[in-house]
Amino acid sequence: MSFYNKSIIFPLFFLLFLASCSSPKKQLVLNTEDESDVFSETAMGVTLNFSELGQSKLMLKAPKLVRFEDEENQLIMECPTGLVLTFFDSLKNVESVLTADYGKLFTQNQLLDVQENVVFHNQKQDTLFARELLIDFAKDSIYSKNEVTFSNIEGRITGNSLKANSNFTFFELSDISESHLNYKME
Repeated sequence: MSFYNKSIIFPLFFLLFLASCSSPKKQLVLNTEDESDVFSETAMGVTLNFSELGQSKLMLKAPKLVRFEDEENQLIMECPTGLVLTFFDSLKNVESVLTADYGKLFTQNQLLDVQENVVFHNQKQDTLFARELLIDFAKDSIYSKNEVTFSNIEGRITGNSLKANSNFTFFELSDISESHLNYKME
């Protein structure tokens, strides 16, 4: 799991959002009921591809995506009914997949907040289960202050207050509540 050069990916994110929402039943709803309301756009059945120099790096699939700006004019993209975020390596192979029941991307800060039934796994069978995760693309870091479980072929560990890099070569997990080690007896 690597997040590559984020300074290029996120500016392209804005352009790709406008151009690559695709679905057989594409639907766009503009909400401007009150002049004081924040302008928002809603798209259904969204697939967004994020690329760097023509190489596909990320693919976001969401049944519903709402795009709006906050009070500081930061573009926010919310996936209120869930998302699947797929990361690709330089050869376009799937490197890792993140799924969650809810997600919110703060584009200016390059932060992704995912919540409820979060599962983040890679091709090495490393899997992180969480109620919520905060992914900082600019710092290539993952954080959580709630219970998380990290599992791989060697075992499983559960605790609170996670801090890790995106490919789990480094992680700190505080307040360990349980752990299990898998081993073979010969």
